[in-house]
Amino acid sequence: MIPAPLQLVKSVIGRKVEQRFGLSGLARLFKLAELITDRADNGAKRLSAVIAWGDLLRALQCDQASTQEFLTYCDHARVVDRKNEGERVRLSLVGELASLLAGPDPAASSRTLFDREEQWAEWFAADLNLPPHLRNEPETRRVFRLWCASNVTIDEVEAAAIRATTAREAPHPHVLHTHIKALRQEKIRAAG
Repeated sequence: MIPAPLQLVKSVIGRKVEQRFGLSGLARLFKLAELITDRADNGAKRLSAVIAWGDLLRALQCDQASTQEFLTYCDHARVVDRKNEGERVRLSLVGELASLLAGPDPAASSRTLFDREEQWAEWFAADLNLPPHLRNEPETRRVFRLWCASNVTIDEVEAAAIRATTAREAPHPHVLHTHIKALRQEKIRAAG
């Protein structure tokens, strides 16, 4: 299943790719997802495919240097895991894009909660690429503990990240905390 273009554009990774590579990067991200899902190994736990470099270059419509740069960025941004296999490359979708493609998991609750600050730190490292010096900063850890105590969900953090990105703010925990508070206030007003 390919994510709807609007889902991809509104996703955190979609915005990051667009900011770095422009609209052509966003199109390449969509084509990359399409290529991997079309060629995914049957029975694999995650969406993964072995793709010839020529097919990859044709699909992304760019030269080898640009494709390498794009894939390196996607690998560092936790969009794909990449393993070169000679004239071919194994690409496995991970992170937010893999979640978008997987769709809602009936077994998993949308209210994913963490009960330890370390879980938030690991999630930020994997999904939002928060640098280690910010992840381990005492004030950031305090925010993570606050989120555990107030039952902040991953969905709320992702919604806050979209708001922060739209406001052209870096999605750091302190910024996201402000947006989470605003989102919760809006939810309370709507319920009243």
